[in-house]
Amino acid sequence: MTGAEAIADTLSRSHVELMTAVPGHGATQTYTAWQVERETAPPFSFHEEGAVGMAHGAALLGHRAAVLMKAHGFLKAANAVADSLAAGTTAGLLYVVFHDPTGTHSDSILEIEGAARELGVPTHRPDAPEERSVLLHALEHSEEQGLPHLVVLPADGVEADAPARALGLAPPTGTYERDVARQVCCPPLAEYQHAVFEARAEGRNPDAVERPPLPTVPDDLPDAYRSMAERYRPLMAALAERPRIVATGDTSVSTMFAFPPVSVIDLCTYMGGSLPLALGALAVGEQPAWAVTGDFGFVSAGHLGLLEARQRDLPLNVLLLENGRAQATGGQPVSEDAVDTVLAGYVEHTRVLETPKDGAACREALDWAAARDDLAILRARYR
Repeated sequence: MTGAEAIADTLSRSHVELMTAVPGHGATQTYTAWQVERETAPPFSFHEEGAVGMAHGAALLGHRAAVLMKAHGFLKAANAVADSLAAGTTAGLLYVVFHDPTGTHSDSILEIEGAARELGVPTHRPDAPEERSVLLHALEHSEEQGLPHLVVLPADGVEADAPARALGLAPPTGTYERDVARQVCCPPLAEYQHAVFEARAEGRNPDAVERPPLPTVPDDLPDAYRSMAERYRPLMAALAERPRIVATGDTSVSTMFAFPPVSVIDLCTYMGGSLPLALGALAVGEQPAWAVTGDFGFVSAGHLGLLEARQRDLPLNVLLLENGRAQATGGQPVSEDAVDTVLAGYVEHTRVLETPKDGAACREALDWAAARDDLAILRARYR
């Protein structure tokens, strides 16, 4: 048994349901060993931010997950990692980073442990004989704290011989409960979520942190957001009528509909993270799942999730709200051409909703998306 096979076997025996990986020395060998044991070999991801978002989505819903990547990839995913700390997790979530100390397989030599600790990620760097037991320890503590954990392993160790030892954990016992105060990352909740994170990291009871009142939308929103939220309300209300396991959002005005009275968004992390979060749910069999995104977040990062949906053949429903601007950051313009360019390869999966203020039209368009058994993208025009 190789080191890569030993790591994959330990995580499999520990009921890790979703593993994602981006190619790189160490991650490649370990994920390949993971693929061999699956009935259908899951594909590699193209970007670490999406890989982290998917794993986090699964873990929030109570399914153990892990991400395999190199140190440079961990930095690429730092936004998603930071928000996974803010939103926490339900089941164990591991970031397994393979360190290349000589730079033989990398563009440069990068020590990741300091950066990870500055972010606040609980970090483990075991010696070779302890790698598998530390993976188990990290998973257990991830679930105890409600936080993701990082395990740094030597990349060259994946090709060395490893003793055949059957190690694993019992299945997780935590179950998902909708809690937008903790699981929807957005400015009104940022201070509360940071206080909860600090309590978890320090071993204090996070339930002792005083909860903030949830705003009423759109009445309690700032003037700059309220008018756009009013325009979104018919479509968000129609989405709330549909059965769902989860609806995910981006850090945008539409995510404010996590709050009453509509209460339709369940999870939110980084801008562009709605698609990976929902895909993580789908990848572990939790459906239907809806991803709600704005055009800026979608063009900047969210569209990476479309590749994951296609190559994994997951029935993701995407609600793309096109208002032609980055409303949450000051109204910077987003051209229709930019959206068209990104969606050029997904025309057969796309429908345009020209009248998103019409409740009946919204319900009919949502029916179209829900009836498909593959990727469905609904473009709601607010330009």
